[in-house]
Amino acid sequence: MTNEIVALVQKQVQTHVNMAVRRVAVPAAFAIVGGLFAVFALAGLFMALFFWLAPEHGPLEASLILTLVALVLALLAFLPLLLRRKPAPPPVQQDSMLPQFVSLLARTTPGLSPKPLLISAALVGVMLFFGSRSNKS
Repeated sequence: MTNEIVALVQKQVQTHVNMAVRRVAVPAAFAIVGGLFAVFALAGLFMALFFWLAPEHGPLEASLILTLVALVLALLAFLPLLLRRKPAPPPVQQDSMLPQFVSLLARTTPGLSPKPLLISAALVGVMLFFGSRSNKS
């Protein structure tokens, strides 16, 4: 019975950790890829544009114009990250193992000594806590 409790708690904790890592990793990957494209793909364009503008406007004005162009392009590269829609929350799934576990606990409780009874009660409390946390998000 203790192994079933531990397996259930580990499953719920692992699910929460995976969702948290995914929530952070995907936007970070998009930001890194967008930054790399902005730096490497536009470097040649900026160099050519600088040498084209420098004889007419001078080096200082040409570099300021290119800085403004770079800021606008960087804003356009990160625009999808800023304006993305939040994903729909996942459907609430009733954990089918919880009612079975509670009925198993109710059948075996009279035969337990106080120490295992307190441990199983604490584990049920932890499961209910994680279950209520998953329903809020």
